[in-house]
Amino acid sequence: MIPRRWPLAVLLAMAIVVVAMPTRSFATEAAWARLAQGGYTILLSFAHTPGGGEPLRPDLGDCEERKSLSDRGIQAARRLGMRFAARAVSINAVYSGEFCRALKTAELAFGSSAVETRAYLNSIVGGADPNEIPAELIMAVEEFDGAGNQLMITHPVLINAISGTTPRVGEAIIIARGVNPGDPPRVINRLLLD
Repeated sequence: MIPRRWPLAVLLAMAIVVVAMPTRSFATEAAWARLAQGGYTILLSFAHTPGGGEPLRPDLGDCEERKSLSDRGIQAARRLGMRFAARAVSINAVYSGEFCRALKTAELAFGSSAVETRAYLNSIVGGADPNEIPAELIMAVEEFDGAGNQLMITHPVLINAISGTTPRVGEAIIIARGVNPGDPPRVINRLLLD
């Protein structure tokens, strides 16, 4: 009796996989289509890093002297920029936190001349409330009104404060201004890039 049910279970599992695949693909295509319209803020976490991270105080002058991203992280950062270029998604501005891992991810993905650092994108450290979204970040999202999109590379803790979940590796969180001025940004969509 068990051998007869086994093929049915396999067929059922295959049917679930077949149904789930187009759903993920459709969700990804919907996110790309939304970004093609422009006017959104894209949050990305820094690429994979070796070891346990960096000192709490960023040292921009030391970024060239130490390895802030693993080899896997370097390759992933380069692919980020290629993904957006391949989809012809317009990026008006690229902002990064001041930590080397975020800055290097942004520079490898979009070129060093395109990246500007913003202190409000630094990881939440020093006993700060991890659920508090910096007012400067809220204002930057509210004031953005470009034909393309703005992209911010930051730390998973800050993305979690905005979206309520820690992003997966290679996942972009698409946000827009809150309902009322000063409200936290709204999550519009998610996009798995890697």
